[in-house]
Amino acid sequence: MTRNEKQRRLNKFPCRLLFAQEIVTPGAQKFSRENYPVLTVEYVTAGAGHLEINGKKYKIPRDCVYFLTPGSTHAYWPEKSDPWSKMYFVIYGEMVDFLLQSYHMNEVYFIPDCPELKKYFREMIYLKKSRDNSGKSSVIFHAFLDDASRLITKKKKSAVPEKIEHLRKQLDSSLGERFSLTEYAESCGCSESALIRSFRRYYKTTPHEYLMESKIQEAENYLLYTGLSVKEIAAALAFSDQYHFSNAFKNRKGCSPSDFRRQHASDEIS
Repeated sequence: MTRNEKQRRLNKFPCRLLFAQEIVTPGAQKFSRENYPVLTVEYVTAGAGHLEINGKKYKIPRDCVYFLTPGSTHAYWPEKSDPWSKMYFVIYGEMVDFLLQSYHMNEVYFIPDCPELKKYFREMIYLKKSRDNSGKSSVIFHAFLDDASRLITKKKKSAVPEKIEHLRKQLDSSLGERFSLTEYAESCGCSESALIRSFRRYYKTTPHEYLMESKIQEAENYLLYTGLSVKEIAAALAFSDQYHFSNAFKNRKGCSPSDFRRQHASDEIS
């Protein structure tokens, strides 16, 4: 098999594992990047370090995971007195962005105290050494995100009031049906305005905007990965009609659903 044939075979898979290894950083070298093109996920096995990414700052101790996300501007470096050792993997492909958005993890940069995720890094390292990682890395990455998302939700539960967490779950399960916050507030004996204030406090947005953003993200998946018409997608996501859906999509994405599908189809062809 020629090099070009191998590359064409690799490009058939939605996730490509570029690197996966375990490293020790004896010095205090600082890495800085802008508009990072791939996804790197790192697990700290010993020591500690620091991460600055997209305006946010974190101290990263042992048994924590951090993400260097596609398109990010970031810098990271080890603690001088206690430099870190890490396991990491680097992955890219259209399925990477799709899964990050689907699990609402495209803006997650740090997961504290998560030793249960360590196994996925070992699996990626083993897979890379085997030199037969095409396809399998997608399965491992999907399982990793599923567990990471569940872990994040579990950690949030301890901080978010039960009634607000329940509201978020109702919103997540209402992508394909009509949802009325007024009716929901009445059913649980709460003030609608109080629910909005509390939800904004913990999720930095209103229930309505949270639901709409989730629907638009799901709409992107329909447009990219199904042959459903705009009218059918509008119905599947419980918009009143295709015009309501198209306006909501354009307000958030800057183009119509049809244009979005056309542009991404052109990207695939080119």
